[in-house]
Amino acid sequence: MGFTYKSPGRDKLFVVKHQGRLHAWLNDCPHWPGSPMAWRRDAYLNRDATRIVCSGHGAEFEIHTGRCTHGPCLGDSLQPVKLDIDAEWRIHAVIPAEASKLEDKG
Repeated sequence: MGFTYKSPGRDKLFVVKHQGRLHAWLNDCPHWPGSPMAWRRDAYLNRDATRIVCSGHGAEFEIHTGRCTHGPCLGDSLQPVKLDIDAEWRIHAVIPAEASKLEDKG
């Protein structure tokens, strides 16, 4: 599922629940920075829901590591987003500083 922060528009990060765990990533293909991963809202996984797929380049990424296993960015990785769960079971994303600076510019 994709999420925005600071301002509405294109999802800035997405979260995948896989094997009972949450994994969060910036919505940015390492092959072409600034290129969103999904071809439509919340469409981040392949048909079998076993890999994250970049719709623009066909690159495939491991859900649990974000490492590219197929495509033009082979060996590169998605940028992880740390998730914290508070005492009331609310989930908070800890946005990397460099991603937040990019958001301020555009």
